[in-house]
Amino acid sequence: MTSGTSERLIGIEELRELSRRRPGRAALAIARQWAVILAAAAGAVYWDRWYGYLAAIVVIATRQHALAVLMHDGAHRLLFADRRVNDLVSDLLLAFPLFISTTLYRRHHLEHHRYLNTDRDPDHDPTAIDNSTRDWIRLFASDAVALNIVKTVGTLDQFSLLPVLRGDRSVARAMGRTRCALFLTGLTALAAVLVATGWWLPYLLLWIVPMITALSMILRLRDMAEHVGCDQDDGIGGTRSVLAGAVERALFSPCRINYHLAHHLYPSVPCYNLAALHRRLMENRAVRDRARISHSYLFGRSSVLRHVAEARALRYATAPDPTEQGA
Repeated sequence: MTSGTSERLIGIEELRELSRRRPGRAALAIARQWAVILAAAAGAVYWDRWYGYLAAIVVIATRQHALAVLMHDGAHRLLFADRRVNDLVSDLLLAFPLFISTTLYRRHHLEHHRYLNTDRDPDHDPTAIDNSTRDWIRLFASDAVALNIVKTVGTLDQFSLLPVLRGDRSVARAMGRTRCALFLTGLTALAAVLVATGWWLPYLLLWIVPMITALSMILRLRDMAEHVGCDQDDGIGGTRSVLAGAVERALFSPCRINYHLAHHLYPSVPCYNLAALHRRLMENRAVRDRARISHSYLFGRSSVLRHVAEARALRYATAPDPTEQGA
């Protein structure tokens, strides 16, 4: 938003306080995700039952998503005040384990903010609104069993580090040769550890499989929830927030990423302050009247699925009749 509009919604001093970085909270959030990942993996290996592995895959995928959300904060430089520390921590602990780059994602994501819901928005899919509820459910199910993996990997190539493994030097130049060398060194060290310990199978089953199945589905659902069926603007009508219950938040929206309208209006606010920012914004009648708010991702009359279906129906109802145009 423009600074003038921002000032009308929230005071400068209040915004400054909400935007203050708290390194301790960022470090704790990162540590918490890794603790859950390690505990889920250790539990699955210890019990060694198929249902234990299945549960671990789901839990780990949700925490991989949390790592990606925290990396998103890193891309906005909201983790730590020192930019070098921010980017290094974001890469080593959040981005590199997911085979992505904070630098490349930042370049991609800032374009998304600048050109939200337009043809220049790299995340905008103008055909997404044409999907019926049944289409969305079919896509989610296909993601969950990795049937869409080739297409998914292709869409991530703009900030993925997989091209580096294919020898693409342009990626190394874009992210910086030193940082690229750091990624390759870490990957080599990981491979050496896996070879030495024989832990290849647990790594594939409990890290790669969650990434290409449950995480893929979660990312598609969240992408749909945030912007599909919203307005072509960077203001109040362009983004949806989802006030989901505790179970859906744990599964689909860690680190308060569900308060996405608040983030787009004020991207300088770290994730741990988004709930407070959302409550503050909802005190403003102009925001309340235009804000797109859902109360679930999947279920009920005020769910994202229902709201997207209504937006689709409205679009078709107001579209010009091609037969009349021809006449």
